[in-house]
Amino acid sequence: MPSDRINQTFVLKDGRRLGFAEFGASTARAVFHFHGSASSRLERPSSESMLVQMGIRLITTDRPGHGLSDYQPDRRLIDWAQDIGQLADHLGISEFYVTGNSAGGPHALACAHQLPARVISGAVVSSIAPMSRPGAYEGMPLLNQILARSARQSRWVTRAIRWIMRSMFMGDAEKAARQVMSSIPDSDKAALYAPQNVDILVSSVREGFRQGSLGVAVDDILVNREWGFELESVKARIDIWHGERDVNVPIHAGEYLRDRLPNVRVNFLPDAGHFFLFGRWEEMLSALVSEV
Repeated sequence: MPSDRINQTFVLKDGRRLGFAEFGASTARAVFHFHGSASSRLERPSSESMLVQMGIRLITTDRPGHGLSDYQPDRRLIDWAQDIGQLADHLGISEFYVTGNSAGGPHALACAHQLPARVISGAVVSSIAPMSRPGAYEGMPLLNQILARSARQSRWVTRAIRWIMRSMFMGDAEKAARQVMSSIPDSDKAALYAPQNVDILVSSVREGFRQGSLGVAVDDILVNREWGFELESVKARIDIWHGERDVNVPIHAGEYLRDRLPNVRVNFLPDAGHFFLFGRWEEMLSALVSEV
């Protein structure tokens, strides 16, 4: 695919650059996708022809301090909606869909809340839920708990963890892929078994860390602290996709979102883990743009 489509930047009103990529049909239903933690605009389906056949224009973005997007001092989660609104204006898009994977979920919900006249509907996949809720850390592996708790209490610990992670991923890519595959449950290995999916995951994370680890650490802090809006105030229809075997973000996060978002369709997958999206893009997107 042409590099000019996957390495685009747009200058926001405050002078920051916003990195983004486009995949699929050039003039069709627009879907803005927001990547998972420590990832980037390179997070996308392995088959662009699938997007063309579905009539979807998938626009993926780098959050501040990731990939090609400039770092944003004093950033708030709800500020993301302003960035996306400006990017949509730049691309001539009046209405659009939003999707968010893992840590991208809160960003999709922020857009749905802040841009109710423009967001048609959204999907959150393996999404984080507000971490101030009771029992938020139950079932999470120790490292994930440390990262989530430090994001709420000790910024320097979060930054240290992300610095170590960056060192790992910016080194030997093949070794990083093996480490990813060895540290996830079997339900996730099935989703990532196809070589192109592993390549997309590793390249997305390497690009996310392109500028360093600060932007990634700040992203952790934002999604683990207060979001700045109430879930009950999100009016757009939101599709919730969550694997019941997810250990990174346990199923109770999806249940919490289900119980508080007023207009939802729920897809809890009994045999899926955290990375199932890499094998189910078509199913998720097809449901998203359906009017049923």
